[in-house]
Amino acid sequence: MENLEANKIIKFLSLPFKVYGTSMRPGVLMMCKIFIVLLIAHNFFGSITDPFIPFISSLDNLNEYPKLLESIIKSLFIIGSATLVFNYKVRLAAIFIACSIFLAILTSKPIFRNHLFIIGCVYFLSGLSSKQESPWLLFFQLGLVYLGALLNKLTQIEWWSGQFMHNWLFVALENPVYSAWYQSTSNLILAKLISYAAMLAELLIGICLFFPKARFYAIAMILVFHTILFSFTGETFGYFMEDILIILIAFKEWPKQLVQIEYGLSNFNVRLVELIKLLDFDKRFVLRKSSEQHCNAIKAKGEFKDFYGKTLIVHILLSTSGFYMLILFIELGIRYFFNNVIEYWLLFILFWVLLLLLSPIVFNCMKIKHLNKSHVI
Repeated sequence: MENLEANKIIKFLSLPFKVYGTSMRPGVLMMCKIFIVLLIAHNFFGSITDPFIPFISSLDNLNEYPKLLESIIKSLFIIGSATLVFNYKVRLAAIFIACSIFLAILTSKPIFRNHLFIIGCVYFLSGLSSKQESPWLLFFQLGLVYLGALLNKLTQIEWWSGQFMHNWLFVALENPVYSAWYQSTSNLILAKLISYAAMLAELLIGICLFFPKARFYAIAMILVFHTILFSFTGETFGYFMEDILIILIAFKEWPKQLVQIEYGLSNFNVRLVELIKLLDFDKRFVLRKSSEQHCNAIKAKGEFKDFYGKTLIVHILLSTSGFYMLILFIELGIRYFFNNVIEYWLLFILFWVLLLLLSPIVFNCMKIKHLNKSHVI
């Protein structure tokens, strides 16, 4: 009897790391859970206040009832976060979290950040999205984000002349590569090229996200574009880069059935299997030793049967909740414990390792002519 109770407690406590068996697609739920961790880590909860320079001036009248609106917003966030983390009424929970974010922004102008508004929209659209359909609402939102960023640049003459990029790289960031170029040439050609390249990338990404057959290319461009941008500038633009990369998790197709994995007994395979066991909280992968003698390969049956080698390994990792949590806590740990040069180089290594990790899938999918499922990565 005690063992039964202990198993129930363990099962309940493991729910925050599980993403199957709810009314949300696994990828969408995984994204929502990671955003909760991100919001808590960035002190969203602590920033919630009663009306202070609100966007709607009439909200100031609620200051006659101290802590009323603050308590309502915090309650919405706590209830939504707790129920979503423990996989209960997850779509309604996402709406609760979205409402808490929107109310917090409306209540206080100083709280407003682009990335916070984007997260609020993500939660709202996730709550509206059906488990049976592709998360097209999120594709639509992300497309608008990139086209909106492009439109903002197109209306500023500084982007066309290269002056904005010059001031940012040469004056604000003192970027050594750009500074060396400008000091030797005294012209804005490189600044213009970078400006035009950024606008072109945002245009292509924004358009491709609206077309199912082109979405994979959009995802590939997002990964490359932001990794290169961070490498060159050392900037993630607040938390915008993290927001975009986390949203991509929702686009990943997770296996609908259990996937059987057979592996040879090489040292690498044995260690890989142990890692998968640790990361696969939903137990979607049935791991078995290969019956073939002298077999060092790793093979899959079922939905992953067409994948081999590094591509198969990456697909397995991207279909485990523990992998995303691990990357998130590594990134947050780097930001918390380090700063300046060390932080930059550690994040530089992390982002490029992730890009190289995904490269087998990128190169494999680039060879496919008919991408009727091109949003799957």
